Amino acid sequence: MNFRDIRERLLRLKEKQFVQDTATLQVGTVVGNFTQAIVGIFLARILQPELFGIYSLALSLAGFAALFIGIGAHEAITTVLSEAYEKKDKTEVNYALAFLIKLISVSGFIAIGGALIAPFISKLLYQNSSIGSFASISIIGLFISATLLAMTRIVLQVINKIKLMTGLIVLDQLVRSGLSLFLAVVGFGVLGAVTGHLLGAVVIFFVAMLVWQRVQSNFPLIPSLKFLLKLWPKVSIRRYLNFSIWITVDRNIANVFVILPVILTGIFVSAQEVTFFKLAFGYINLALSLLAPISILLNVEFPKQKVRDFNALAANFIRISMYSLITSTILTVGAVLISPVAFVVLYGENFSPSVQYVYGLIIYGAMMGIGVGLGPMWRAINKVRVSIIINLVTLIIGIPVGLFLIRSYGSWGTVAMVTAWFTASQVVSFIYLARFLKSKKPILLDRPRQ
Repeated sequence: MNFRDIRERLLRLKEKQFVQDTATLQVGTVVGNFTQAIVGIFLARILQPELFGIYSLALSLAGFAALFIGIGAHEAITTVLSEAYEKKDKTEVNYALAFLIKLISVSGFIAIGGALIAPFISKLLYQNSSIGSFASISIIGLFISATLLAMTRIVLQVINKIKLMTGLIVLDQLVRSGLSLFLAVVGFGVLGAVTGHLLGAVVIFFVAMLVWQRVQSNFPLIPSLKFLLKLWPKVSIRRYLNFSIWITVDRNIANVFVILPVILTGIFVSAQEVTFFKLAFGYINLALSLLAPISILLNVEFPKQKVRDFNALAANFIRISMYSLITSTILTVGAVLISPVAFVVLYGENFSPSVQYVYGLIIYGAMMGIGVGLGPMWRAINKVRVSIIINLVTLIIGIPVGLFLIRSYGSWGTVAMVTAWFTASQVVSFIYLARFLKSKKPILLDRPRQ
């Protein structure tokens, strides 16, 4: 293959809508993550390792509580809505969105409960109830973000308004991060940092309302918020529950993989040491965030392709996974090479111990690309239960081993634990899906109607 052939292939690839949408989201992701990274750097410098460790533990506790906010309905409804919109089924679109509102309402009570008990949990785990109090504020902010903002993002994705969706995502990050930094700078410390996220979520809630009204007036299949508020009491909780409950469990287990390492590390090491691991973990994940738009778009692409041509799914899934694996390896190696300079320049000498953990996470980062299409594909072919089994087995074995490693080796034990968890789960899942899809057995989503 000569240079001309490669150039022509790249040009054809560029013309594909999926590639264009991915590029748009990647630009937004870069801007958003750059903003978050800059804010994180300033927060770390303001709070210093000890207080930044407390801030990190508070966000991790809030993230754990947020596993139950929305009850997994966002991912499930994205799949349902994509198919309904592709089929021009207005009734199904209405009921899917109304069902989402119903589950969000239920999760509101869960959010309140989580906010109330967070101080007691942090007192039990870390002998510091203030960590839980900070987490409570963050939990309420996360719940607000899981309502209208999340719904609007789903709709924009389904109707292929990727630029508008990207703009909304970036604005959300700018507002929340900006307010968080401002309140910390003026002297409110950790309290200001978490409160800024809450206030930002409120601001973006009203922005999302305006965006929804604009979309609804231009797309007849999308109902008004007023109509949905009237419809949701009439929607049976069982309508999509059988489908969404498994996606809920799968999504929550996947998030546990990300949240639990920081929570467990804080039990055995100091808040300062938590900071060093958290920054290294976040640094690698920041480099890998360029892969996130691909996964987001696959939530819509795979269900639509299943309707159009199921037999093409296997080749598409494997191709995307391999490209993503190569990309994640390149991104990780690049991030590792510049990390000694990056941490000293950005965070200062006080945070240089994080660099050693960046080196340790190189295998974790390199292998992450193979998992880009796993979640969307599990949902598209209605095999989420298999994913749950794989991840549960990984955690059942991995948590006790991880606790032993952290107790024995501190943050290095966490590095080993994280690498083993993600690599084992993703490789097994990829092999299963590749073999299943090659068997060419079309599987329809099981969603009972009223």
